[in-house]
Amino acid sequence: MRTFRFIALFCLTLIIPGQAAVAQPEIQYSGQVEWAEESGTMTFNSSGSMPLSKEGFFWNVPASVQRIVIGEDVQFTGGFRVKYRAPKNPLYIVGRNRETSVIFGTREEAWTAKQKISENDKWKYSAISVIEDAVVRVSGLTVRDPRGYLISGYANKAVIHVDACTLVDSRSGDNNNSDGFAGAAGSSIRDSLISTADDGIKIYNDITIENVVIEHHRNGAPLQFGWGGESKAVNATISNLTIRGVDPEHRYNMAPLTWERGDRATRNVRINGFNVMTEGELYDEESGKWVPLGLLELKPVNCEFNLNATAVQLHGLPLGINKTTGTVQLDELSARESSPPKQ
Repeated sequence: MRTFRFIALFCLTLIIPGQAAVAQPEIQYSGQVEWAEESGTMTFNSSGSMPLSKEGFFWNVPASVQRIVIGEDVQFTGGFRVKYRAPKNPLYIVGRNRETSVIFGTREEAWTAKQKISENDKWKYSAISVIEDAVVRVSGLTVRDPRGYLISGYANKAVIHVDACTLVDSRSGDNNNSDGFAGAAGSSIRDSLISTADDGIKIYNDITIENVVIEHHRNGAPLQFGWGGESKAVNATISNLTIRGVDPEHRYNMAPLTWERGDRATRNVRINGFNVMTEGELYDEESGKWVPLGLLELKPVNCEFNLNATAVQLHGLPLGINKTTGTVQLDELSARESSPPKQ
C-alpha cells in the first residue's frame, strides 16, 4: 500500500513482471488517500475536499476501483459519480463508522436552483449518483447536505443497495432538492434513517425496504410514487417502516404516501410492520386550504394503487385523499399489540 497526500493525484503505474500494469486512479482531493492496488480499494484517511467547481466536485469513479472506504472521523466533501460497470464488478462504498464517516455536500441552500440545473438533471448532482448501468452497494456511513439528491440512480439498470446508512439534509429551507433514495428495479434500502426536506424514497421501480425510519418534514413525501408520466407496474416490498412527523407546526405539503401524477401506471405495495407517527394538516393545492392530514394523497385518476399492509399502527391518522383506483387493505394492531411510539 502507498499513502499519498496531494491536492492532485496523477496516474502512477506499477509494472510487475508477468502481470498487467496497475494504475493509481486520478483524483483531485485535498485530504490523505491510500490506494491498495491488489484489492482495488481507495481509502480516504483524512477529511478533505474535491475541487469546489460545478463538475470537479464529483469524482467519476473508475471501473478499476472496486471499493471506496471512508475512514472513521473523515468527512469527504464532494460526490461520487458511477458510470457503466460490468455486473461482475459492483462498486462498494463503505464507511468505517456510520456516524463519523461522512459524505458532505454544501451548507448552501437550493444549490441546484442557484446553479440553474434543469429539473431532469438535478439527480446527477447527488452525493452518490449512478449515471449508467451499474450495481452499487453503500453501507455504514452518513450522507449529509448534498448539492442535489442524496443517493440516486436513474439509469435502466442502476441497481443500488443501501445498508445501515444515515441520509440527512440538515439545512434550513424547503427547496434544496435533496431527495433521499431512488434506484432501478431490484434496488433496496435497509436499516437506515432518512431525514430530508424533500421526498424520502421514490418508488418508481421495484424496491425492497426493510427496517427504515423516514422523518416527515414540511416539504416532500416520505414515500413518493410518481411525479410525472411514470406508466408501468411497480412492486414494493416493505417491512418494519416507521414514518415520523417532525414539522414543529404539524403542517405538511404532502401526505406520508403521495402519488402526484401518473399515466396508466400501477403501484403494488405490500407492508408488514408499518408505524406512522405524524399528524396535523395537509396543504390541499386544489382548494388552496389546509385540510386534515391523512395517510394517503393519491391523485392520478387513471392509475391503480394497491396497498396491503399488516401490523399497522396509524395512531388515529385517517385514510386521507384517494382518487386512484385499486384496493387499500390495512390490518391495524390493537392497542394491546401496539408498541409505544418511539421518540
